Amino acid sequence: MDDKISQLPDDLLLKVLLFLPTKVAASTSILSKRWEFLWMWLSKLEYNSIEEKNYDCEERRNLQNFIDLNLPLHRAPVIESFCLKFSKGSYRSFKPTVIKMWVLIAVSRCLRELSLDLFACTSWPTCLPSSLYTCKSLVILKLIDKIFVDVPRMACLPSLKTLFLRRVTYSNENSLHQLLSSCPVLEDLVLERGDGLRNPGIDKWRVIVPSLQRLTIKISRCSNFDEVVINTPSLKYFKVTDYKEEYVSENDDDRYSFKFKDMPQLEEADIDSTYPDIDKFVKSIKFVKRLSLCIIVNAEEDLYPEGIVFNHLEHLKLCPCHSNWSKLLVRLLKDSPNLRELEVSLNDDH
Repeated sequence: MDDKISQLPDDLLLKVLLFLPTKVAASTSILSKRWEFLWMWLSKLEYNSIEEKNYDCEERRNLQNFIDLNLPLHRAPVIESFCLKFSKGSYRSFKPTVIKMWVLIAVSRCLRELSLDLFACTSWPTCLPSSLYTCKSLVILKLIDKIFVDVPRMACLPSLKTLFLRRVTYSNENSLHQLLSSCPVLEDLVLERGDGLRNPGIDKWRVIVPSLQRLTIKISRCSNFDEVVINTPSLKYFKVTDYKEEYVSENDDDRYSFKFKDMPQLEEADIDSTYPDIDKFVKSIKFVKRLSLCIIVNAEEDLYPEGIVFNHLEHLKLCPCHSNWSKLLVRLLKDSPNLRELEVSLNDDH
C-alpha cells in the first residue's frame, strides 16, 4: 500500500507535526528516510512535563539529553515559539545553567515567543542570558516561577507586545521598571506577586507604559511590598486581584499604597480587592464602559468624592460578599446615568 501521507509537501507535514509535543514529533523520524529530519524544521518547540505525575531521574535525563543533543542542531532559521513547562514531578530536575543555555540557543534563532514555566524544577532561580533582553524579534515573553529577572542597562525589546511575569524574583528595585521601559510597543502585561517572604530586590511596582492596552495584576495574601504605581494612559482593560490587606492590621508596617493616573481610554475594569481606599480605584476608572467590583465598603466613610460621574458606564457587576456592598450599589446607580445592565452575583472564586 502506498504511503500517501509521506507524499504530501513538507510544509503541510510540518503543519501536522506542530500539533504534537516536540518529543512525539521527533519520534516520527523512524518512519522512513523522508521523515528522518523533517521534524527538525519545526518552528515551534514545546517541552512539557506538566502531566507527568512521577517524573523520575531517568526521564529527566532523557529529556535533558534530547534537548541538549537536538536543539543546537535544529534547522529552522526562525523559532516561532520555544516553550518549557515543568510540573511538580520535575522538582529540582534541571540546573539553572542548563535552562539558560537552552534559552540562549533559542534566542539566537530569531525567537518570537518564549514561555518558561519552571515551577520547582530548579533549586535556585534561573538567570536568563542577557541576549534575551536585546532580542529584536521577540514578541511574546512569559516567565513563571523560579526565574531571576536581571535586566541589563542596554535592554531593548523593540517588538515585544505581550509580557507575563508571574512569581519571579527581581534582581533589584529598578528591574521591573527597567524592563518595562525597554518595551516601547508593549500592549499586554500580566504581573503576579506570589506568597511568601519579601522579595529582596523590589518593594515597589512601577508600571509606566504609554503603549499598554491590557494590564492584569494579582497580589497574593502574604505578598510584601510598599507601593504600586500605575501610569498607563492608553489602557483599555484593567484587572486587579488583591487580597494582601486581609493580612494587614491598622498599625502594620506592611501596609501599602496604590497610586494611579487617569485611564481615559479604559473600556473594561475588573477590581477584586481588599484595599481600603477605594476612591483611588474609582477616580482612575471613571471613563470605563464595563465594570466589575468586589471591594470592601466602609459604612462610616464616603465611598469616593462627590462630583464623579460614570458617564460611559453601561454594564455593572457587583459581588455582594463584603458587608455594606449595597451602599456602593446605591451610589453607583446614582452616578451612572447611562447604565443599561446590572448584575449582582458572587465571583467564581468566592
